[in-house]
Amino acid sequence: MSELNVGTINATNVNTSNVSATSDVDVDGDFTIPNKTNSTRPSAPPTGTVIHNTEEDKQQVYNGTEWKTIGGDIVATQYKIQCWGAGGGGGTSGGWSYGAEGGGGGYIEANVSGLTSGNTLYIRVGEGGLVNGTRMSYGGGGEANRAGGDNRYGSNGGGATGVFLGSVAHGNTILIAGGGGGGGSSRNQEGNIGGAGGGPTGQDGVSAYDDKWQYRGRGGGATEGGRNNQQGASYSAQALEGGSAASNGYGGAGGGGYYGGSAGGYSEQHTMAGGGGGSGYADSTYCNDVRNYRGEYRMPAGAGEAGYPGGGLSFGGNSNASAGGHGYCRITDANGTVTTYTYTGSDVTITVP
Repeated sequence: MSELNVGTINATNVNTSNVSATSDVDVDGDFTIPNKTNSTRPSAPPTGTVIHNTEEDKQQVYNGTEWKTIGGDIVATQYKIQCWGAGGGGGTSGGWSYGAEGGGGGYIEANVSGLTSGNTLYIRVGEGGLVNGTRMSYGGGGEANRAGGDNRYGSNGGGATGVFLGSVAHGNTILIAGGGGGGGSSRNQEGNIGGAGGGPTGQDGVSAYDDKWQYRGRGGGATEGGRNNQQGASYSAQALEGGSAASNGYGGAGGGGYYGGSAGGYSEQHTMAGGGGGSGYADSTYCNDVRNYRGEYRMPAGAGEAGYPGGGLSFGGNSNASAGGHGYCRITDANGTVTTYTYTGSDVTITVP
């Protein structure tokens, strides 16, 4: 049997930061993968670095961003889930000249694994933000006029679209796409639009007239609802629900989400600010390969993704006071079967096989 000659090693091309001459290379001819623990493995080695994690008894490779386990303990994906949040409603001119656009919905997708056979999943598809709404949009879109009184201007936030384990509750969220904030109104311009939903933090609404930015609705975050504007609110943004403007506050309401966006305010007699978008979220216990995207004002996220049906889905309502586009959910199971879910005003359940 002939000997394989690998030639001379060029020492200038050897990365020694992850190799121990005494334990990682066997001088008798064998090669041993470096043994590391979670605390001793390099935090940012070259892409492709391989170790044996003695703490977890797994082989891992660094993909340029994080350590990924190789081989046997990888759990098969049970579902690929895609969610689009609903758009906020467009504001109305009321006694002034201009209504403003609602914010578009967010987009999230993930490969889901680790669910137990027999688990029940709840799918909630968000309702597009209502124009001058006197109830919440389904999926937690804030109500434009929760406190009563004049209701000519701002519109509802869009509802979030999400999948929940066991029941619809904040702590049971597997993944969720935020809804957009409702549009406001102005005497002098149509710029007081709602912020888009989605991403770890929803987009803030706009209060451009006279630069009264402190009255804008704020996007929901990773740990709390959007903060109230300077005027306050009749209902503050919170888990799964967008906020509503103060009595006769007139501003657009916040979008639903993992945490909802807050409502816009009434800075003076000529402008009513847009509401903030709700945030998106995926539970890392079950979700891998997550893509959590925020829209951009009226434009939703995920409009170019595979499976997006078009037709104004998830868009914010326009400045002619139209309702926001409804949300959407698309689930692909392990066999490749695709099931789609549209807004119906009620939740749908599936059982994990």
